[in-house]
Amino acid sequence: MRITLDAALYRTICVVLTVAIFFSNFANYSERWGFIPLYWVEVLVALTAPLLAGSVFGQRLPIRPLMVWCAGFLLISIAWYFPSTQDAVAYQQVQTRILSVIFVFLVLFLLSRPAEQHLARVVVAFTVLLGVALNVYEVFHPLTFSKIPGRSSGLFENSNQSGCALVLGLILSYGVVPSRLRIPFVALAGIGIVTTFTRSAILGWMVVVCYFAVRSKLRVRQLRGLLVFGLVVGGFVFSPYWGELQHNLEARGVLDLSNLQRLAFFSHGTATDQSADDRRTIAELGWRYFEEKPLTGHGTGAFRNVPGSEQGTHNIYIAMMVDHGIIGLFIVPTLILAVVWGVNRTTLDIAGPFALFLMMWGFFSHNVLEERYILLAATLVACQVTSARARRMATAPDRASVPAGAWARA
Repeated sequence: MRITLDAALYRTICVVLTVAIFFSNFANYSERWGFIPLYWVEVLVALTAPLLAGSVFGQRLPIRPLMVWCAGFLLISIAWYFPSTQDAVAYQQVQTRILSVIFVFLVLFLLSRPAEQHLARVVVAFTVLLGVALNVYEVFHPLTFSKIPGRSSGLFENSNQSGCALVLGLILSYGVVPSRLRIPFVALAGIGIVTTFTRSAILGWMVVVCYFAVRSKLRVRQLRGLLVFGLVVGGFVFSPYWGELQHNLEARGVLDLSNLQRLAFFSHGTATDQSADDRRTIAELGWRYFEEKPLTGHGTGAFRNVPGSEQGTHNIYIAMMVDHGIIGLFIVPTLILAVVWGVNRTTLDIAGPFALFLMMWGFFSHNVLEERYILLAATLVACQVTSARARRMATAPDRASVPAGAWARA
């Protein structure tokens, strides 16, 4: 018996698997079983090859701003490899960037249609719920996933990445969540982010919520619900029940001195813990290294070998400037510009908070251009913006077909 698979169904399966595997970070988590992330990209290439081949021979693929950015980023990365140390670190960085560009191109193709974009956002919503569930579970079972006691991370095994993914997931999926469930969804995402004790992610969640409120995506009734939720949480914290929970969390190592210092940032406005001091020191070292060659930079991958630092720069702007000189400062801003190019009213509520958060997140991470959940989010936003702009242009009235004087009367 011959089994046939409808092309639309096959494409749907590819979209679901791609978003579920890469946005949940299962692609990296599976490395503990020997299935490295590179294998998942190869699986994605194999899955999309039949669809891509059919499109190449069947129709012309449009050039998009994100494609242009990818080409420029790849050109800069390869060109700056030659003046670099050309060691294993530099070579690995070039490979990583090539793989990132391939991934973006494949996702751009998969999510080129509005139906697939909507489906991807729905899948993202479920990955957010999964991430929150795993993070809350880890509060009561520390070190299940995370390598740092007291800080949840879920499948990311890195608390910072987990917090970032939940914020991005909230931005991407908020619009597809039923309106009556949006406040609980926002609150749940916030709870999952707080369990990571990642200040930048918590701050990002606040920025996104404020953005939605200003843009009136959160109605008065919803804002009231969020306020009530906050009051309930605040009341619980000051109730006798909190004391027992706090004692249990301290016994489990969740509320240790480091995490309490992290939370104190939001009440004192300053970061005084060891992690914050280390990040400031690393950023200063990176900046001094950039000042040695401000025009040309030290070459691709140099930010991984900043003298005196074993952790990179923890700042994508400084990292790119160390590698490529002053031109590196514009790599992330031009990425954001390519993503939101052609944004209009219908896509401002996804492109706006994404741009704000990614621009902010770049100050806390040097892995922005290689972490695939971030690349997937950027590509999905770019596809949404492009599709909405194309629909608007297709439905715009043709001035040539309107009788003379009609525009004046309108």
